Amino acid sequence: MKKAVDNKAAITLLMVLVCILALAGCGNNTASNTGNATNAAPAASSEPTASSTAPATSDTLTLPEAVKERGKLVVGVKVDYPPLGYLDESGKNAGYEIGVVRKMAEYAFGDPNAVEFIPVNATNRIPYLTSKKIDFIAATLGVTEERKKQLDFTTTFFDGGAVTVVPQDSKITAIADLAGKKVIVIKGSTGSTYLEENVPTAEQMKIESNADAFRALKDGRADAMFHDAVLMSEFIKTSPEYKIVGEQVAFAPMAMGARKNEPEMLNFLNGSLEQMRQEDYFKVLIEEYLPKAGDLDPMEMIPRP
Repeated sequence: MKKAVDNKAAITLLMVLVCILALAGCGNNTASNTGNATNAAPAASSEPTASSTAPATSDTLTLPEAVKERGKLVVGVKVDYPPLGYLDESGKNAGYEIGVVRKMAEYAFGDPNAVEFIPVNATNRIPYLTSKKIDFIAATLGVTEERKKQLDFTTTFFDGGAVTVVPQDSKITAIADLAGKKVIVIKGSTGSTYLEENVPTAEQMKIESNADAFRALKDGRADAMFHDAVLMSEFIKTSPEYKIVGEQVAFAPMAMGARKNEPEMLNFLNGSLEQMRQEDYFKVLIEEYLPKAGDLDPMEMIPRP
């Protein structure tokens, strides 16, 4: 009987030892697995990581899948706004903004010609964007609080204001002199908004296209034209019977416009613009398209490294 009891105790002791060893092994495996999980996937944090805030480069830029599959960008641009966006003598799109877009196409597809340019103006460019006729706007788009309600702006890549242009024999010498005068503006432009707020008695003649606006000025249908400084500087080079008077005002940094709630497209645009800034590519473009603009210094209008 005693021998049977001893055997039973020995068996019980052996089972206890086996369980202890098994639990120890489970504990070691758990600690090891937990450590591996921690190394593989850190706990989520509400704070941005360094990689999420670092500037994108051309080899990390990504486009929305539909645009990648299409194989080209579709962009709303100006065709009557030299030197920023216009048609050259051969009818091809040219200008500072066009060069920026072509560089983006090069980043995206390895081909600066992988882009379709859609002509837009100040009135229809945002409707074209919201109706998805274009991927984004690159059409002398000034940053304003009102427009922020309709679209998402990229970082700015050009900065300019508005000036007053009058005939050489005009007695208008300052913006204040536009009070009570008939003034040509582009419909929907920042210049038009500036006059509404600062010279409300100016009688605005709102015209949609630059070509029609210049024609109205030359036909003598208004006392002055109030518009973009760069464009008007180009205008008086070929129309010496006119002059710029007064100061440059209504400064509106220009950016590109993307549809709201399309972060992938916005990130691509911002990443591309940052890459161009780092490469000092804006300087290359401004030297090509705007080597001189009256008393304006073009190098002060662009981002630099």
